Amino acid sequence: MRALVFLAFFLYQCTVVQGVDFLIELHEVKSILKDQKALLEELKNQGQGNGCSCIAEIRYQLNELKSTVAEQKVKLEALQKQLADKPTVAFSASLIGHGGQTLGGYSTEEILKFQKVFTNVGGAYSSTTGKFTTPVKGVYYFSFTAFANGKSSMGVHLRKNGEQIVAIYDYNSNHKDVNGANRSVLMLEKGDEVYIGLWSSLYIFDSYNSVSTFSGFLIFPSE
Repeated sequence: MRALVFLAFFLYQCTVVQGVDFLIELHEVKSILKDQKALLEELKNQGQGNGCSCIAEIRYQLNELKSTVAEQKVKLEALQKQLADKPTVAFSASLIGHGGQTLGGYSTEEILKFQKVFTNVGGAYSSTTGKFTTPVKGVYYFSFTAFANGKSSMGVHLRKNGEQIVAIYDYNSNHKDVNGANRSVLMLEKGDEVYIGLWSSLYIFDSYNSVSTFSGFLIFPSE
């Protein structure tokens, strides 16, 4: 009898405060009363009011959680779109890539045409011209290696629109094989050209070992 009175009071209180009809199966009444008693004791100890105010607090927290999830979903969709829209640009090539051949001794500087292309994602590098043409404005990374054998002196440099950026060279005074490597990070505009130039009267060697190479990729685009 006492339990039924408590239940009737509880249902009435929740109906008035929450404005929601809670339909409860008879076999669940004892379990619900037990849970509510434990909840009321906890709320009493915490000084947070009655059971219905707790339900309201839970619903408030649930709405806050839903709002946070919705915000994160929007951010995730924006990030996915940004990644999908980001251009992919990367290339890597060897000067000869087969047999063994020395190039050089020219009277003027020569643009090196790296013929054995390993990767050319985005198609920005041309093995016909030896030039990488920037497809989008952004920050790019470039690296290159060079080798010369025997008595040959080696000297090459990375150029941007004709301007020398970085270089490697060895005048081979010891008559031994020489090699070197260098790299650079450049801020480029769309349409800029980057290539490797062989200095006049100097040499470069490559073979199936691919010891003379030219590579680059887009780090990130910019506005």
